[in-house]
Amino acid sequence: MKRAAAGAMPPLPRLPLGLLLAGTLLAGCSTGPAVDGGTPSAASSAAKDISAPDADADAAAADTGERLAALLGNTGGPADVVLLGDSFAAGEGAGSYQPVDGVADSLCHRSAAGLLSAPGNSTVIHNAACSRARISALGSAQQMQGHGNAGVPAQLDQLRGVRPDLVLLYIGGNDAGFAELLQACIVEDTSCAGDAVLRQATKQTLRDLRAPLTQLYTELGAWGAPVLVLPYPRLFDAAQNPGQDACGRLTPEELSFGLDITDALNSTIEQSVAAAGLPNVRYVDALEDSFAGRGACSADPLVVTARLGPLLNAAASVSAAQEVLHPTEEGYRVLTGDLLQWMEDHPS
Repeated sequence: MKRAAAGAMPPLPRLPLGLLLAGTLLAGCSTGPAVDGGTPSAASSAAKDISAPDADADAAAADTGERLAALLGNTGGPADVVLLGDSFAAGEGAGSYQPVDGVADSLCHRSAAGLLSAPGNSTVIHNAACSRARISALGSAQQMQGHGNAGVPAQLDQLRGVRPDLVLLYIGGNDAGFAELLQACIVEDTSCAGDAVLRQATKQTLRDLRAPLTQLYTELGAWGAPVLVLPYPRLFDAAQNPGQDACGRLTPEELSFGLDITDALNSTIEQSVAAAGLPNVRYVDALEDSFAGRGACSADPLVVTARLGPLLNAAASVSAAQEVLHPTEEGYRVLTGDLLQWMEDHPS
């Protein structure tokens, strides 16, 4: 049966944020070259090759829908699942991008092959997430190239009338300036790992992020539907061979720095969920290591690789550049499997 407790999603009040960091965003460089009009880059093509449909993927998707519907107790109709937040919720990196607000080639990169992809008739996915989204994008329009002066409508405005059985949320990485940190590591000649000023600024940004995250979780939790707050997966493997150029311009020290920042961001998110103190808002402590052994620098990555060749190819296209250091379609299937397992282990 459909749950009666959760009401239709109302518009969320505009959040008072002072965290609008300049420069690039988590999904890609917002000040990069104009979108090319032709051939996709190698990075983009790789994501689409990985996302080619097959019988095993179709079977896995059907199983995903059945498992999810059973977990939510929906026996009388399909479960309604809402995806909110940034590029990791939208499906950046998986290819198969859908039109957003009537824009066929939107840089929101909302993918049909992302998290909980194609779950069959037992679950309906309402994906309102958008690449580059910050916390403010849930309650206010998000400016995005190709969407005119009005931008992409506020994510919660896109969901008017939806009565969710489950809300999944990825948010905070752009507000924390995670992409700026990656850019400093990949682009600059000097190592970002030893930049004490950068480390201190990042710590302060994360401290400042706790209050708006807590407020957001409180607002979302007030609807009554279960809200699962998802951590960002560690995109690199902890052990890298210093004697090999395993990840292009990223040194082992910079890879370690990137992992430290990811862990610190997830810790901030978890602390903010605890501060909200709502029983229906939960932090999913099971996805951080979903890509262990198959990170962006591995021989068989679940992440669009960060090696130098694809980075150079992606430099000619904003669309392709956004996909770098995001999960592939297979990566999203692994995240989905770990999420469902966590839900089965935490039935409340």
